[in-house]
Amino acid sequence: MIRTKLTLAFTGLLFFSFLNWHCTKIDTTEIGNGLIPAVDNVNTFELVLPVVANNFDSVAKNCATIYPTDDHALGFISNDPLFGTTKAIIYTELKPAIFPFYFAGKPADRTLDSIVLVLSYRKAFGDSLLQQSVFVNEIAPNRGNNFIPDSSTCSAYSVKPAILGSATYIPKRVALDTVKAPGDTSTNQLRIKLSAALGQLFLSQDSSANSIFFSDSLFKAAFKGFAITPGNTGNALSYFSITDSKTKLAIYYKYKRAGLSDTSGVTNFNLNPGSVSANNIVRNHSGSELSQHTNHPPAGDDLIYIQTTPGAYAEIKIPGLDNLSNRIIHRAELVMDQVAPLPTDPFAPPTILYLDLKVNDTLYRPIPCDFAILNSQPNITTFGGFKTAAKDPFVNNIARYTFNISRYVQKIVTNKRINSTLRLRAPDYITSLITSVDECNQRLLPFIYPYNQLAFGRVKLGGGSNINYRMRLRIIYSNL
Repeated sequence: MIRTKLTLAFTGLLFFSFLNWHCTKIDTTEIGNGLIPAVDNVNTFELVLPVVANNFDSVAKNCATIYPTDDHALGFISNDPLFGTTKAIIYTELKPAIFPFYFAGKPADRTLDSIVLVLSYRKAFGDSLLQQSVFVNEIAPNRGNNFIPDSSTCSAYSVKPAILGSATYIPKRVALDTVKAPGDTSTNQLRIKLSAALGQLFLSQDSSANSIFFSDSLFKAAFKGFAITPGNTGNALSYFSITDSKTKLAIYYKYKRAGLSDTSGVTNFNLNPGSVSANNIVRNHSGSELSQHTNHPPAGDDLIYIQTTPGAYAEIKIPGLDNLSNRIIHRAELVMDQVAPLPTDPFAPPTILYLDLKVNDTLYRPIPCDFAILNSQPNITTFGGFKTAAKDPFVNNIARYTFNISRYVQKIVTNKRINSTLRLRAPDYITSLITSVDECNQRLLPFIYPYNQLAFGRVKLGGGSNINYRMRLRIIYSNL
């Protein structure tokens, strides 16, 4: 149905009080000329619909899978006003690459210099200038206390009470210091000196079938692995690569060669293909800002808190789409802005957010028609979700996230598909285990794709009722 501009303006004013949306000529200064369709004699309009967004704290039920190749988090976030505290523990097996394994020389001719647990440092999330402390224990040989491959972030293992070693470090300095150890001048290493008793245990093993190094099963029975636990200092997570060759258990020792003078040696145990690891991440949102915004008011929360998995997410509804008349949708963008952080805030926003569609309380699927897998890769460059730089009304630097859901909206206004609830989150991986065909006949094969570093990133966004940082659906359309 074709309307005049006067009718459009009048209708828009009537609906504004009910739906709080407006209809005008396209604002090219904010939207960008690239959104204006190159069609002759077509009037193009802008429509902004409010959204209803609510926070959900998913920590209690949201366990992420951690793969050995993922960087593992270690540390303690002691004071995040938005999300509370986070504690990250690394569990790892470091052992010989092959069995049976033998040290050089005979047990009686070996002398321990030192035994050091070395972790290959990658980066930090939070205040990297505050000192952190870390403690190493042996995982207890309890029944059922074995590692599970691809362990989840909810996995936790009991440990022996004796502390094998400890260290204090400043994440920023770890990235700058150069190691000065025999045969090793690497950078980006956290080195934790361990108990000499552990080194002596290993060096005392002979080549008999009773040695803990005779087989993998004997070694696992004798030594389950390491639990690397942070202390209660600092305000950051440090990330380490467990599979990097610089992560190792370094055993420095001397041995006699044919009864002659001592010869220096070093043996490194790494995370080999037969090893596994786990990364237990415990969030505590008590007393945080998020904990004050999880009551799900009908009008939605004015502030939305998104924390990278495992963390918090939001559900989004767009009621204004229910009765929207048929029209040509050139572009429909769901836009969300970060509430300007304090200048001293050390916690960065997630690199990318993800939007999917809620089927029920346990089942979600990609946004039909707009999300696609092309050449085994998700079309995130066109679908959106990347963090971009923007300015708020007070000229503060903020992050903005935008999703292109144009074809999905077109299905609602033209084919009267259900206007579903959407879910906004910052996952570490997005996955689908089934092959499916969506409403636009797009075939989606099973996929697993990395999105964000586990537990790295959090952001406070404006909700649908926020005056200065309003979350909104912006539609560029033409009348039929």
